Amino acid sequence: MSYPMHDTPYSTAAETMIRDAHCFYEHGWLLGTSGNLSVRLDDTNFLITASGRDKGRLTPDDFLAREIARPGERGANSSAYPTDPSLKPSAEECIHQAIYARVPGVGAVYHVHEPYSAFCSERDANLGSTRMSSAEMIKGLGIWEANPRVRIPIFANHADVPAIAAEVDAHLSDPANHKIPGVNIRNHGYYAWGSTPFEAKRHVETFAYLFRYSWELGNGA
Repeated sequence: MSYPMHDTPYSTAAETMIRDAHCFYEHGWLLGTSGNLSVRLDDTNFLITASGRDKGRLTPDDFLAREIARPGERGANSSAYPTDPSLKPSAEECIHQAIYARVPGVGAVYHVHEPYSAFCSERDANLGSTRMSSAEMIKGLGIWEANPRVRIPIFANHADVPAIAAEVDAHLSDPANHKIPGVNIRNHGYYAWGSTPFEAKRHVETFAYLFRYSWELGNGA
């Protein structure tokens, strides 16, 4: 399946991420320069937050463009867009790469450090996923089935980030796994994506609600 056409101006992508990052920062999900956000510019490039930036005070100078390619493939560390050579992408850029390259239509990928997702990942690590059912907010993930049962996958938080990207890449190589627009990294945080930044933000907020719901309910079933 080919990607649909995307054409987001550089300035629009940056302004959108500045606004959304500030919102997540205010929730306490992007503290201490943690997390990273990216938005697709066109069919071959995306814009991502630079490493070490305060997500509550981002400026248009805190982003760099990268070319979409599966992790490890030639071209993954370049872009046709001019980039300040002093900027470094997040170490987790390769996970964004895997998501863009594997899931057709993704227009934005947001990674936040929301605490309940970490709690649930530790509790449910042996299951390999956090399981949820019947919560009304599951509809926020675009799942409108009656009495839905979903599983949000959990991946090990390897010190070698490309190892995480490789596992996410393998998971997303099966189109059946595209139904859930996110993955959780154990004791770390989750990645959520969508066809637009608005949809990615909605998914971030929906996952935050669902993880807290699951934790306070007291089980992952």
